[in-house]
Amino acid sequence: MLFALWAATWMAVTQLQPARPPAAAIPATPVRPPAPAGLSWDDADQVQRIVARIERRLRVGKSAADGPIVVTERQLNSYVNLTLGWALPPGITGLQLRLARDRLGAEARVDLDRIKGRLPPGALSGLLSLLSGTVPVEAQGRLVAVNGTGRVEIEQATIGGLSLPASLVAQIVSASTKSAQQPQGVDIRQPFPLPWTARDVHLEPGRALVVFFAR
Repeated sequence: MLFALWAATWMAVTQLQPARPPAAAIPATPVRPPAPAGLSWDDADQVQRIVARIERRLRVGKSAADGPIVVTERQLNSYVNLTLGWALPPGITGLQLRLARDRLGAEARVDLDRIKGRLPPGALSGLLSLLSGTVPVEAQGRLVAVNGTGRVEIEQATIGGLSLPASLVAQIVSASTKSAQQPQGVDIRQPFPLPWTARDVHLEPGRALVVFFAR
């Protein structure tokens, strides 16, 4: 469940582009529903234009950008919820990302009854095992992204107001992200390469600055 919060954050802040949805998932004539309060299709499209511009420059051998690229918190939330919405697991609603200096925050409402089957045995023990239905989930931590490598350090996570240790968060993420391509799932404790020739990501209140290697 927390995978949806953090994976969306990683993609939005450090990758700016999700994996393409299956062709069958793309309607012939896309119809855009009205954006929820606080979100904007214009903001989501702005991030998509940034992605397209980066791709064009890299294809012709240029650096990804002449200078740092700034993406605001509102743009990130719009992009994650509207453009990446198809990729979020069922049962995740109301996802909101928060950017502060060197720190990330994510919150959402999670339908536990829909995701419990994907968790490892005993993951939700004690008081956590008594939770059911849709509950608030929050996560806070640091994103360290320098010299082309990123790392997420979870500092606090809660579900239904109950604290989760970082080790349990990592276990849940691993179990929730297993696939044929990644049979062991995603280990959020491991560093990961920044894509798009990104060198550093600097988080500030309400915005992220992405700096790229020069070519």
